Amino acid sequence: MKKVLFLQLKGNSIGGVWFVNKALGEEFLKRGYEVQVLGIRNNHPGTEIKDTKIPISVINSNDLWEIIHRRDVLNSIGRGFFKTFKQYFIDKKGLESDLSKTKEFILNYDPDFIISSHYHLLLGIPNEYLKKTIFVQHTSFDYLLEDKFGIKVLKKYKNKIYKMCWLCESTMKQAIKYGFTNSTFIYNPNRFETNKIANVVNNKKIIAITRIHPQKRVDLMVSIVNDVFKNGKFHDWVFEIWGFGEFNKQSLKILKESSQIKFKGSTDNPMKKLLEASLTLNTSSYEGFPLSVIEGFTCGLPVVSFDYGESAKEQITDGYNGFVVKQNDIEEFKLKLIKLLSDKGMLLRMSKNAKECSKQYEISKVVDKWEELFERLENDNAES
Repeated sequence: MKKVLFLQLKGNSIGGVWFVNKALGEEFLKRGYEVQVLGIRNNHPGTEIKDTKIPISVINSNDLWEIIHRRDVLNSIGRGFFKTFKQYFIDKKGLESDLSKTKEFILNYDPDFIISSHYHLLLGIPNEYLKKTIFVQHTSFDYLLEDKFGIKVLKKYKNKIYKMCWLCESTMKQAIKYGFTNSTFIYNPNRFETNKIANVVNNKKIIAITRIHPQKRVDLMVSIVNDVFKNGKFHDWVFEIWGFGEFNKQSLKILKESSQIKFKGSTDNPMKKLLEASLTLNTSSYEGFPLSVIEGFTCGLPVVSFDYGESAKEQITDGYNGFVVKQNDIEEFKLKLIKLLSDKGMLLRMSKNAKECSKQYEISKVVDKWEELFERLENDNAES
């Protein structure tokens, strides 16, 4: 039985990386693989993942994934420098210990394939297993370029690991131009499938299922929808936000005063909520290959989105299954949203197109691509 080991920073993560690893891992289990998830540390104190058959191990379950980086030290010059500098070396020593234990775990587990979701994790893979390692970058390449330490690590390991796997063709091409020639790409899978399609014309509901996080800029989303609803033309529409996190004061005020905009908390059934809606929004400053867009498409929901990076126009065909708006052009975003809310025929056409586009993200098709990559890995390693 072939063994697949997923490496991720946080053992109890409930973000996009975990949802992708969970979807892939559970499909691998169905196909006869042995699967294990290994986290370095935890996050979200008290969070426990129970809804999976995949074993999850954590190297250091006592400490949270909260480390000081070199850039934090440089940014602290003049304000708390010595305290930050001291903490940096404490964190560095602790992480080195955790990564050493990660190497021991891998040697004992002896996986056939390693899927690593963060560059830090490459430092915890024994040399003899690097050629069995596929590194997956879950953010945009432009965002990665801002992380000098991350780029340094990837340059060091680019010819040591088997492949760098990016989330879309556009990102892969950008990485190759930068010098990461050892690259391929595989789209993220959807974590659920349905033959149903939302009644987008009659539902009259905008929905966002997301973390309330600075990257997602949900506060901006709330402000935009509130402005669109103010003119009264869309008095019979509602906007529901599902997720977890904290809003700013302006959003809290809007949520308190508006009868059309509501925060509903977390949901364990995103498919049901999406099928009850009409369209989704994305206001992220950057993304790798967002699951929220994939999941919306699967339920037949078009999206109005800012251009979140290389994958935006590969996921969203402007005017076909949604709209892609230049980053930070808030007025244009409002106009596109108003256009879609006002035109039932366009909304219905985009819904059908979104549903059709979702087929390429079906878990079986995505895992077929992964198995093809595994086969190439084994063949290439056998020849070398």
